[in-house]
Amino acid sequence: MISEIQIENFKSIAKLSLKPGNVTVLIGENGSGKSNVLEAIAFAAAAAANKLDAEFLHTRGIRVTEQEWMHSKFVPPMRLRENRPPIDQPIAFRVIGTDAAKPLDIKVSRPNSARSFPGIAWHVAAGVDQDEISDEVDSDDFLRELELFRTRFSSKLKLGVLEELGRELVAKQLAAARKRKRLPEIAASLSLRDFLIYSPENTALRNFETEGAIKPLGTKGEGLLKLLSDTGAAGNGKFAKELKSQLGLLGWFGDLRLPTEEDEIRGRLLIHDRWLPADGPVFDQRSANEGFLYLLFYFTLFLSKQTPKFFAIDNIDNALNPKLCAELMRQLTTLAAKTGKQVICTTHNPAILDGMNLQDDQQRLYVVRRNSEGHTVANRVSAPRPRPEGTPIKLSSAFMSGLLGGLPEHF
Repeated sequence: MISEIQIENFKSIAKLSLKPGNVTVLIGENGSGKSNVLEAIAFAAAAAANKLDAEFLHTRGIRVTEQEWMHSKFVPPMRLRENRPPIDQPIAFRVIGTDAAKPLDIKVSRPNSARSFPGIAWHVAAGVDQDEISDEVDSDDFLRELELFRTRFSSKLKLGVLEELGRELVAKQLAAARKRKRLPEIAASLSLRDFLIYSPENTALRNFETEGAIKPLGTKGEGLLKLLSDTGAAGNGKFAKELKSQLGLLGWFGDLRLPTEEDEIRGRLLIHDRWLPADGPVFDQRSANEGFLYLLFYFTLFLSKQTPKFFAIDNIDNALNPKLCAELMRQLTTLAAKTGKQVICTTHNPAILDGMNLQDDQQRLYVVRRNSEGHTVANRVSAPRPRPEGTPIKLSSAFMSGLLGGLPEHF
């Protein structure tokens, strides 16, 4: 599981650290940078795979813009004091896991030529520590590269200090190149490699004809029918039973048949309303209410072994009744612990918070805001203390009354 994510110079983020639990919820006013936090994590995952083209970033759920606007545009204090224009600082990420031996350290920058030729590829560099640099010394590659360095700078190597700097530089470059090749492996060990930002949409969930580029489940809901069909074909009765149990949150839900290959071809998911006779008619997803489709997507996402271990859901409250929002969060936190999934969600609905138990350290709430300099920052919220009379304060009430922050203050 990932224990800490450090982000620098990405969009509205100058420098931010997030320590996620199994389930982490981000709240904050519109434009505070909640989605930027999710996109930064997805960008780090894409950088580790060296797949930073616009199409690939889009399929991960990132709002793709010109390269220059992916960089933070804040002016560093020194340049601000000297009244000098801003320069693009490298986008930097450090991802630390509870079990992984090595953290993931990445810096992403635009080559200087990108200013003249928009769309040019990003440059990805791996961070290395002193032990990794020392390991390169005296290797065959090191000795060969050091000799090339000496030849190139022979006129400047008369001072011993330059010789020593050369050795350090060559070793560092070799260590970074070796580490760069291992980035996909490190990202996989952290469960970061397959990180996606899910934002399911009604059209994709209702019309199953389109499959996404990302398998098995696209960020908008593409591929849901096929995933359910494959699960049914594998004879996973446990999955079907658990899925139907979770969908019982809806009072009208009676039954769901995991699609067969024929259903998949027809693009139909058969659903039964419990108010109708057991042997009565069934309907498909085109007639189902929006809330059912979102719940079906979320529960499949958490229950399936084929979906990512670590992912995000943007605006998880979409199309759901407030009381249902609270119960959904209770169910998802239970499922996350049970299935080993780790999720970061954003929401604007206070009811989502009532489904959280902040006494459980693996359920974490962050308020995202813009500070006095306009930087996106995230502050963790502790469990509220009970009132003097002993009654607990509902998180939704604390949010709406301004006790947690995250509400607009300019009107």
